[in-house]
Amino acid sequence: MMDERYLRAVRDALMRHQQWLLRDPTGRGRRANLSFYDLAGLGLNRVNLSGAKLTGASLARARMAGIVLSKADLYGTDLSRADLTGAQLQGADLRGARVDGARLVNANFQGADLRRGMVLEAGELRAAGNSDGTTTFVGCSLSQAVLSDCRMSQCDFSGSDLSGADLSGSDLSGAILIGADLTGAIMRKATLDGVLMCGARLNEELRTALERHGVDVDGTGLTTTAARMTDLIAGHQIWVDKLGKGGERIELQRVDLRGYNFTNQLLCGAVMRFCGLRGADFSGAKLMMADLSYSDLRDADFTSADLSGCNLEGANLAGAKLWRAKFRKVDISGDGSRLWPTSFAKAQLTGADLRDASLAGVVLRGTDLTAIKTSFATLKGADLSAARGWQPCEAPA
Repeated sequence: MMDERYLRAVRDALMRHQQWLLRDPTGRGRRANLSFYDLAGLGLNRVNLSGAKLTGASLARARMAGIVLSKADLYGTDLSRADLTGAQLQGADLRGARVDGARLVNANFQGADLRRGMVLEAGELRAAGNSDGTTTFVGCSLSQAVLSDCRMSQCDFSGSDLSGADLSGSDLSGAILIGADLTGAIMRKATLDGVLMCGARLNEELRTALERHGVDVDGTGLTTTAARMTDLIAGHQIWVDKLGKGGERIELQRVDLRGYNFTNQLLCGAVMRFCGLRGADFSGAKLMMADLSYSDLRDADFTSADLSGCNLEGANLAGAKLWRAKFRKVDISGDGSRLWPTSFAKAQLTGADLRDASLAGVVLRGTDLTAIKTSFATLKGADLSAARGWQPCEAPA
């Protein structure tokens, strides 16, 4: 929590900035420079900070609904989990910013710069954003947002809700849209060279338009490691058997493993995030505490697989076979004091087969359960209050 002196300095900067915006003739106005300040959790709803300098500042979890940040310097800023509903960010500089998990519904980014950009450390001053210079919007709520005419090459929107967003005229070269919801999005005249969007949700009209322009919506840009997966799995099994003191853990990102056969493999604790795994066979596999978040798992087969404690946040599991799969909590403390649940948060399970599986205790926050196939035990004890799209749909015997 900020001490009173620090908070007073912030308030003074905000007041002088308002005077600067009004071109105060007394000369007391001054453009706000809150670069590298820690403003995490601060309430800034509807404040006008147009043109302000916030380089490297931390605004994580800040409350900024309706804020005006047009042409603001947000280079290397941390905006993760902030509420920026309806924010005005036209022409803002967001290079190197971390905006993961932020709420940006109806926000306006027209003409903003979302490319890579690194802030070099100067003494004790360190940017709160991404140290590697990437700009990330992973898992954001950007529905109906305006992102037209933006420079966003290599920007990461994995798992974000971009439904109804306007991306027309923007440069998305090399941008990452893995598992993003693009239903109803407008992408007219957008530059899409090397865009990576496997597992993204697309309406047929947009899918057809993208494929007509040569975009491989299921695999563009993914690297292929299928040829050496046998060796990786063998090393991982040694890692599991020796409790991490031998072998090597599987840690993969953005890899093309569509249709790969993982049947009955020991994959506890494996990491395969943002991967293309459409149609992969995980039947009977042991995936306790594995991380498959934001991966394309459409039509994958998890029949009788053990997914206890598995992280499937933001994954696209439309049409997946999860018949008889196990989703138990994992006792990570050994005494029952810490139980780690399986997470389907923000995942898409449209049409998935969950018969003879139980979702009791599973994290279903924002999970799309439209048309899932269930049996009597599937939803018994499950908390569906934060899920969406579920309607009773019994599969034929």
